[in-house]
Parts: sequence; C-alpha cells; structure tokens
Amino acid sequence: MNERDSEAVSGLLLEKGYTQTPSMDGADVILVNTCSVRDHAEQKVFGRLGHFKKLKEENPRLVIGIIGCMAQEHGGNFFKRNPEIDLVCGPGNLNQIPDLIDEIKTARVGTKARASRLAVDKLNDEYGLDNVRYRSDKTKALVTIMTGCDHRCTYCIVPYTRGDERSRRPESILREIKDLDARGFKDVMLLGQNVNSYGKGLEEKIDFAGLLEKIQEAAPGIPRLRFITSHPKDAHTRLFQAMRDLPMVCEHLHLPVQSGSDLVLRRMKREHTADWYLKQVEEYRRAAPEGTLTTDLIVGFPGETDKDFLGTMSLVEKAQFDSAFIFQYSPRPGTPAMKLRDDIPREEKARRHQALLSLQRSVGLKKNQSMIGKTVEVLFESRTRKDGARFVGRTRGYKRVVGGAGRDVTGKLLSVRITGVADETLLGEIVP
Repeated sequence: MNERDSEAVSGLLLEKGYTQTPSMDGADVILVNTCSVRDHAEQKVFGRLGHFKKLKEENPRLVIGIIGCMAQEHGGNFFKRNPEIDLVCGPGNLNQIPDLIDEIKTARVGTKARASRLAVDKLNDEYGLDNVRYRSDKTKALVTIMTGCDHRCTYCIVPYTRGDERSRRPESILREIKDLDARGFKDVMLLGQNVNSYGKGLEEKIDFAGLLEKIQEAAPGIPRLRFITSHPKDAHTRLFQAMRDLPMVCEHLHLPVQSGSDLVLRRMKREHTADWYLKQVEEYRRAAPEGTLTTDLIVGFPGETDKDFLGTMSLVEKAQFDSAFIFQYSPRPGTPAMKLRDDIPREEKARRHQALLSLQRSVGLKKNQSMIGKTVEVLFESRTRKDGARFVGRTRGYKRVVGGAGRDVTGKLLSVRITGVADETLLGEIVP
C-alpha cells in the first residue's frame, strides 16, 4: 500500500507542475514514505536522516517531509529529534501534501524562521488519493479497495497507524478499474490490510468475492486481477470459488499464518489454529490445484519455545508454500506485545530464522523444479539488468520468470516453456 500511496502523492505533485528528479541532490522537495511494521524499516529511515540534514545545510530552501505510518506513529516528535524536517504527514492526510508544501514555502518568504507543518489528524479518512490517475508503470496498476484493520494481532502496529477497517465504495473502485482497462493495463493488484473483509460499513451489501465478480463483469479486458493481503480468518469458500470461476482472478493466494504453534498464535491473537489454517489451505488447493500459496512467518515471538518453533517448521512442511516472508520478532512500541517480555535471545532468533529460511528454500526449490517442462503464461515486465536480450516476467501464480527474446517483449503476455530453475527464479524459453 505504501507503493500506491507514493505513486499517488507523486501524481498529485506532478499535477501541480512539479517534475521528478533522478537524484536527491538536485531536489527542491524530498518526501520519505515510511513503514512502521518492522523495527528494521524504521531504523533505515532514521539512518538516512543524517544525509538529509547535510542536504538541508547545502540548500536551506529544501523541503524535507516524512510521510506515512512513521509520521502517524511519531508525529511532532520528528521535529524535536530532527529539526531539518519540515513536514510530517500521516496516511490519512496525504492528499493535503501539495498545499502543505505551498504553505511551508510561503511562510519562509522574507524570513529565515522555520516553517513546519504537522498533519496526522485524519486517521483512515477517505483521503482523496483514489482518483489520482498517474501510474508509474504502463502494464501493472495498484488499486486500494480498503484501508485499516479490525483485527488486533498483538505484534501489529497497523491498526494504530492506519486505523479501523474502511472499505472504499464499489462504484469508485469500478470507475478506477474501468479506466485502467481502457488504458490497456494488463495486471491489476487490489490492495488492503485485509482485503477478505471488504464490504464492512458500506450501504451496499457486498463482500470481497462479490467485488471480484463485479470487476470481472465491468472490466473483462484486464487479463489479470490479483489481491493482497488476506487474513486466514476471513479467507472462505466464496473467495476460493471466485478464484476458481473468474477468468481474470489469478491463482495466487498470500495467506499469512505467522506461526505453526497454537500457543503462540493465541498470544498473537491470530484467531486461527494451525490445523484450521491447513484445512483452509486444502480447500484452496481443491479449488485451484495449480494455484500458488505464499505466507508470512515470525520467529522468536515472546514465549516461543523450541517445541513451538518445531510446530512452525512442521506447518511449513505440510503447507508446502511456494515462498514466504520470514521475520525475526521485533517489539513495536504501542502494540499489546510490548507488555510481553521479549525473552528469546537475539542469537536464538537468528538461529531459528536461518533454519526456517533453509527449510522454505528447500520446499520452494522443489516446487519450482516440478515446473520444468511445463508451459506457462508469463507477463513480461522489464529487461534484466545484466542482459538486454533477456526479460523478467511473472506467471499467473506470481512466480518470477527470466527468458530470452530477440525483440522487446515488455508488457507482452506470452507462453513460456520452463527449462530450468535458479533458486526462486524460473528459467524459460518463449514458445514461438
């Protein structure tokens, strides 16, 4: 969602006459869109602020802004900690950015006094980015259908930086997607902290599967429709049936499980058990036998024993994920998990992290090797960095494919025969 927010803010500024620069050194405005989900992401932002301070010293008229979830979380404390910052703007206020920048510049005229702006008062409002038509890619497009989350997982800061769930009106979504269809986009990703719970609070009675059906009817020219992210509790039969029956919906499900231990899941307040999750996986695979499955996993959550961790290893072996994002637990201020003692030593977290990564790499490699000899549809996205005659694309299951071509195939949907595997990448030959 941060990627779409960044794109939309860029669109707002381009509409105001700004142009994008290839380097920060020549910029008049620098905006850093931030994420608070992991401590590592926050530390990267704080680590870069020293460079921004130097740029500000070289160009006092430079406007530096921190936007997104860290802005919502830390608010005006940014000004105290880093006086070079001029703007702090949360996710619900992003549509105000052009005006806020104008205010900062106007207040500076004729004076050296500092002019800063704080905008974090519209948590999860309908903040007006939905109608920004600017897209940074000509083939793929991101569409936000809802924001916020009503689940209260103890480790997660999203409800406190993005607010409660709020679904976008279906007519607004359909209008945007029809426009993308008319402009020739081939791959649309629906975004939300929990897309499966779409529909809450709307006057029209509609669920996420119903929205998928409306999109299929309204914009049949779009060959690929994706979505992310899904909460297991809200992934249900109607969703799996829609993935089976609607031609445009891709056979890829990202379903974060986080742990394979029921005790840890309870401490996380994840609202599902390991066995229940595996049953959902079975149902999904019955509906989409060729579908791919990816997930998120956390190791080292407070109180996680060796037995708990082995439960996670067992679940990964049973679920046979195509790939997984695996993280070491890091406490997030303001979350309920901060009240739990972070009792797993850093070295043990690292050991479990590496063990789980190794297992998942083995599982993923075997699944990729099983595709050798098959012919799949690939949407090519770009040339490879090292070889201009080779192109990178994705299958409907979102597997990365690299193949050679004697012509530019960027943006093309082509049949590719898989000939080999390089770790998580499939290697293939374009079928004439």
